[in-house]
Amino acid sequence: MISETQKRYIIWQNRAFQFYLAARLLYKNEQYSPAAFCSIQALESLMKGTLVYWDKSFNPKAANHSIASMLRTIKNKVKNYNAFVCPTYFYEDQRFQLVTRYPANGKGVLIPGSFLNDLDTAFSNLIMLVPFQFNSRLKHALSGKKKTDLNILRHKNNQVRALRKYLNVRLTK
Repeated sequence: MISETQKRYIIWQNRAFQFYLAARLLYKNEQYSPAAFCSIQALESLMKGTLVYWDKSFNPKAANHSIASMLRTIKNKVKNYNAFVCPTYFYEDQRFQLVTRYPANGKGVLIPGSFLNDLDTAFSNLIMLVPFQFNSRLKHALSGKKKTDLNILRHKNNQVRALRKYLNVRLTK
């Protein structure tokens, strides 16, 4: 039987995984601004899920979209928090959150060449901050149960092997 906290974490993780796959697919198809928006949604959702798991007093709605604040809370509340680093360009001036959706004079969105690798590393490291993993969309994708998701996930992703190992998932035939 899983606890309510564990259940809430998996719900957040599944939501984050959808945005993560969307970001990867959009980036592959050179849709950089929407990829940036989906990447920050993925990381924000997974940070919220991580904090829901580790901090019983954490309120995801009250946290709003403050990545910097959530990073500080992760540092204070999460075991092995230093395994997670989020490149500042993901949340600096909320460009990925706001400028990708609302045009702003004099502001643009820079997507570095390391974007996909940075996203994969941040996402994977966040997953590995939570010891509880159960029947998630990520596990289904890694096992090959959802081939479409697996194909999006595997494309130029150096973290797949580490995720499979951490989640104890084998590719099924």
